[in-house]
Amino acid sequence: MDETIDLITEEVLAEEADTVEPDLHTELDDLRAKLEKAERAAREITEGWREFTELYPDADISTLPDSFNAALERGIPPAAAYALELRRREVEQIKIARAYRKAREQSFGRIESAEDSLYSPAEVRAMKPAEVRKNIEKIRRSMKSWH
Repeated sequence: MDETIDLITEEVLAEEADTVEPDLHTELDDLRAKLEKAERAAREITEGWREFTELYPDADISTLPDSFNAALERGIPPAAAYALELRRREVEQIKIARAYRKAREQSFGRIESAEDSLYSPAEVRAMKPAEVRKNIEKIRRSMKSWH
């Protein structure tokens, strides 16, 4: 009887080994795939920040708005997110310069001061080519004061 129990036990253990072993291989393969995915993601993050520091070595990311962090969370590389924020700021400056120029044109009078005699970089970028040609001397004087 003990022999029969031993044979049955061996058969059950063999069957369990056959069913468990493929599960272990599948689980190991799944874990390897997850590890490789995590390693790729870590390399991409590291590469993204390396690229950022190469392109923008003097960048102060502490001054950036929440939209920069939101872009990073969406998977946008840091350098691209930073360039996007720089462009947004530039566009905002152009809008301000245009609004200022429009208000100046519509005003009844103008108070002349040292600041009024110079253009900002944003004002010059917002000018049409004809305006640049018309004001080229004033633009050149203004450029000397740009940092």
